[in-house]
Amino acid sequence: MTTETRIDARKNCRGVGCPMNLVHAKVELAALAPGQVLEIILDDGAPVNNVPASAEKEGHTILRRQQLEDGCWSVLIRKGERG
Repeated sequence: MTTETRIDARKNCRGVGCPMNLVHAKVELAALAPGQVLEIILDDGAPVNNVPASAEKEGHTILRRQQLEDGCWSVLIRKGERG
């Protein structure tokens, strides 16, 4: 039996370059309560590597990285207690 993760906020950062996609992620996460989940859509390459790595350094948890049909990535980030 699979349980689907509840997504509390979504942000589409297709075409948004570094470091602005990181800024968008931080703003979205700041608006969430600890334990809530952000889905962020990121371009392949540096964005999908840098944003999740930065989020983890700040105490958040990456729940899933899934490549989409258009080559972008859906990343689920659970807000941490100290974030």
